[in-house]
Amino acid sequence: METDSQRDLELEGKSVRRLSEVMSSLPDEAAWRFLAAYDEAYAKAVFEAVYLRETLPAKISGSTARRDELIEVTPAFERWERRTRACVLDTSPHADVSTSLDELQKGDASFAELAKARRDAMLAQGKAGRGPRRSGKKSKPRGGAAKRPEAKAA
Repeated sequence: METDSQRDLELEGKSVRRLSEVMSSLPDEAAWRFLAAYDEAYAKAVFEAVYLRETLPAKISGSTARRDELIEVTPAFERWERRTRACVLDTSPHADVSTSLDELQKGDASFAELAKARRDAMLAQGKAGRGPRRSGKKSKPRGGAAKRPEAKAA
């Protein structure tokens, strides 16, 4: 298997990688989620990237044509990529709000942000009617709870 460092290119003394190569091994749904997270991380200046003239394969970009990009490979990008890849490939119900102790200790994840996301997810689940909530119906009495009419007379 090819390692990440073998796919890196050198440009102006910087290590760079194509976005299409970063996303090539992701399944369709995970690729779309990765791309959304990529745009958000780029907007927050987690890493630097430039557009290329080539477009991303339709498998990755969906129905819209989107340009491929060249990403500067830095330790911050590698941490972000590792975490994001794990999140988009995780199919467990709490994948979006989970992390590791190591990521918290290194500062790669924010305890406060994850706690808020967890609470928001829990509240959204309750509002949607999912989870252990009462349905509003009164429960039927249990077998020994209701007294028979003849028991009152005694």
